[in-house]
Amino acid sequence: MLEEKTGLLALSVTGECNLRCRYCYACGGDQRISMSWPKALRAIDVMAECFQSFKIQFTGGEPLLNLALIEKAVDYLGEKGLHVPCQVQTNATLINSDVAGRLKSLKIGIGVSLDGPPPVNDALRPFSDGRGSTGSVLRGIAALRDEGIRVGATCVLSRANAGALAGLVDVLSYLGNVDGVAIDFLRPVGRASRSMQPDSAVAARCIETAISHADHLAGMGGRRIKFRELERMKRTLECGGARLHHCFFDSCRSLVVLADGSSYVCPSLLYPELMLGNIEAPGFAEGLLDQMVQARCLVQNPQECQTCPDRWLCGGPCLAHYVAGLDLSIECAVKKVFMRRARE
Repeated sequence: MLEEKTGLLALSVTGECNLRCRYCYACGGDQRISMSWPKALRAIDVMAECFQSFKIQFTGGEPLLNLALIEKAVDYLGEKGLHVPCQVQTNATLINSDVAGRLKSLKIGIGVSLDGPPPVNDALRPFSDGRGSTGSVLRGIAALRDEGIRVGATCVLSRANAGALAGLVDVLSYLGNVDGVAIDFLRPVGRASRSMQPDSAVAARCIETAISHADHLAGMGGRRIKFRELERMKRTLECGGARLHHCFFDSCRSLVVLADGSSYVCPSLLYPELMLGNIEAPGFAEGLLDQMVQARCLVQNPQECQTCPDRWLCGGPCLAHYVAGLDLSIECAVKKVFMRRARE
C-alpha cells in the first residue's frame, strides 16, 4: 500500500564522531559503530515500498566518517531511477577540496552545524581532544564555496549561545555561501540537560536582535541570512494555507534507522514504545504506516497548543520537548517573534 505524501528517511550512518558537542543528542563518538550497506539498502527499499515519494537525510555521529556509504546510497537511487532529494547534516570539519568535490558530484543538500562565533562555538562543539572546531568548520564551508556549493546552517539554541546569535549572523553572512539558518531548540536528551536551556524571554529577545541584525547587514549591502522558520511562515501566509504538522513524525511519515539497524519514528524519541523494530527483520515494511500512526497516537498534543489561534501558522511544538515534560515557553516565545515578523 503506497502513501501519497512524502516520507522522510533519517539514516544515522555512523555513531562515530570527531567532535564531543556538549549537548549531543546522539552522544556522538560513544558508539563506535557504522551502518553497513545491507542495512542502508534495506531502509531505502522499505521507503520505496511504503511511500510514493520520500527524502533522505544522512546523519550521525558525523556522517562524513561514512561518506563511502552515502555515495553508495546515492548511486543506488540513481540506478533504481528513484528521484529522491538527499541531504547530509555535517559538522563540516572533515571537508577539504577532495571531499567537497565528492559531495558536489552527489548533488545533495548540505546542512552545517554552527552555534555561534568562534569562542562560543568552540566551547559548545569541541573536538574529542578539547580543541575548538570552528576554524575547521569555516575551512570546510570555504571548500564547499570554492566548489560552488551553497549550504544551510543549523544552530542549537542554548543558554550558552543565545546572546551570540547576532555574531553568528555576522559569520554566516561573511562566508558568502550560506543561504540561511535553522534554529533548533535544545532538548535534554543525550549529553544535554535542562540547565542548558535559555530563559524564554532571553531567547525571544536574542532572536529578535539577530533578525534585526540580519536586516541591517542586508541593508548595508551584505548577504542576507534568512531564518528558516520565518521564511516558512511567510510562505504559509502568502499562499493562504495552513501548517498542520510540526515535523514528519507529527504527520506519521518518519522512519529513523540507527547504525545498528534499530528503527524509530523520531531521532529524539528513542523510547522502547516508539521503536519499530530492526530494519533487516523479515516483513519489516508490512504494516509500517500503521505503526507510524500508532506511535504518533502515543504522544498527546499539549492542550495549550490545541486551542492556540496561531496553531495553523506555527505548526505546533516539538513533541520531543513535550514528551520530556519540559516547559514549552521557550519554543513558543521564539515562534511568536517569527510570527510577528512574518506578518509585518
